[in-house]
Amino acid sequence: PPKVPSFSIASPTSGEVIVVAGDTGNVTLTLSTQNLVLKNPGGLKKAGEGYFQVTVDDGTPVPYSTKSIELSLSLGEHTVKVELMNNDRTAYTGVGPKSVTFSLEKEKPKVYVPETHTVVIKDFAFEPATITVKRTDSVTFENQGAFPRDATCFVANTQKFDTKVIQPGASATVKFDEVFECTFYSSLYRAMTGKISVVPNDYDASQ
Repeated sequence: PPKVPSFSIASPTSGEVIVVAGDTGNVTLTLSTQNLVLKNPGGLKKAGEGYFQVTVDDGTPVPYSTKSIELSLSLGEHTVKVELMNNDRTAYTGVGPKSVTFSLEKEKPKVYVPETHTVVIKDFAFEPATITVKRTDSVTFENQGAFPRDATCFVANTQKFDTKVIQPGASATVKFDEVFECTFYSSLYRAMTGKISVVPNDYDASQ
């Protein structure tokens, strides 16, 4: 009589962390078999023959007749269950299912490329009035109004930035090298205010 088939999950391994470039990634599920001839589902049950049924995270089971299976997965933890099935789509007697749990993580950036943002100074308002930038980004204040204006802010009596006076048609650029949040204003027209939030950049967040 034919020997009883067996199989194991060769990769990924339990607890493995797989690093991918984007928000999704391909993972190769590799299976090792003994005494088994893989067939597409269908036909009569025959000892020593069968196919795999793969379930990802309690999803819909999918049949495979190969030992190398490509799975497209999102970031986070995943559990893959593999069952051996007979040709007639019934569970293989005496060969229990196997599972593996692993995680996908996004590749950490090697360096953050700073961006430059623009705040337009109108006669009596900053546009936009609220802006969020990342650490090492810059903000260019462009005076498109008819009056000299500036932009400055203090946090706990410490000045975080000051553009100095910007004449109409001119601009000034400020680079932000630390994380903070403050309300900025024009010292030449105190009712003219805005809010800036400097948050960690992608490289900071990966550390």
